[in-house]
Amino acid sequence: MKPVFIFGLGEIGKGVVRNLAKRDGIKLAGVIDIHPEKVGKSVAEITGVQEFKEVYVEKDAEKVLEREKNAVVLHLTSSRVKDVIDQYFLILDKGHAIITTTEEMTDPYLKNPELADKIDKKAREKGKPVIPTGVNPGFAMDFLPAIFSGIFEEIYSIKVERINNASKRRYPLQKKIGSGLTLEEFKEKWEKRELGHVGLAESGSILAKILGLKIKNLEETCDPKIAKEFIKTEFFEVNPGYACGIQHQVKIETEEGIPVHLFLEMSLDAENPHDTTYIDGKPSLKLTVPGGIPGDEATCSIAVNWIEKAFNMPAGLWTLNKIYFNHYWRKI
Repeated sequence: MKPVFIFGLGEIGKGVVRNLAKRDGIKLAGVIDIHPEKVGKSVAEITGVQEFKEVYVEKDAEKVLEREKNAVVLHLTSSRVKDVIDQYFLILDKGHAIITTTEEMTDPYLKNPELADKIDKKAREKGKPVIPTGVNPGFAMDFLPAIFSGIFEEIYSIKVERINNASKRRYPLQKKIGSGLTLEEFKEKWEKRELGHVGLAESGSILAKILGLKIKNLEETCDPKIAKEFIKTEFFEVNPGYACGIQHQVKIETEEGIPVHLFLEMSLDAENPHDTTYIDGKPSLKLTVPGGIPGDEATCSIAVNWIEKAFNMPAGLWTLNKIYFNHYWRKI
């Protein structure tokens, strides 16, 4: 049985637990979380997954991580690199591989190049991989379009569109898309980066890097989706004229003249949810997932599905542009 730890038992962590219960050959060696209402309780009590009734939530990460050697840690805590780097270093010092859903880690070199270099160096020193993953960022708007690009003779432009109905999603997500805010409140919070989707710029950046495109300019904007009628969810009531979501965009100009445009709408009662990649080229094609990729469930699965590889991957920080797979290229 190969040992696995969970670092962070939020909603994604709970989903990961349910996912792990369906897998063979692994042992859940420990769960780490600092929330006082979770510490000391069994994982079964918190998640309802009886397979792990003997595993309890603990807050002393150092103590828990010493319990096994050469494990894989599913790191599921914060969104920004600066908030998690110390956690990474602790995990690596204890001799474990890392699978992380920290959104900025999709391309940490975009905004945190010095921290990214430190993480890569530390991982190599300790002989362990650090694997960023997720669905958005990490798959729907970067990895999937990159894989799709592999069938093209030429590419003239790329647009990726994700429309997501947030009405049934978690409270933190409904809050971070500005549900119920006035337009002025929305603008103020966006300027402070207190709302919007962390990782969209990183998706655009890593997609360009995978394809070998040199970024000349990257523009990121976020506008409110305005409610046209009254909307009620489990957590919010939104009147007409108030924000009910985000329309978040990243537009990239490249030196090769191939523009990359990402459009993300996450809103309450969104119409026609879908994930679509449009590639204008030879041939010109559109790839659509009707209904869209389910963000939370798929994030749990993609993290768990990396475990088998994580035990044997070479050391270092494995951003998507370092993974070997077929994709379009203009110049070697």
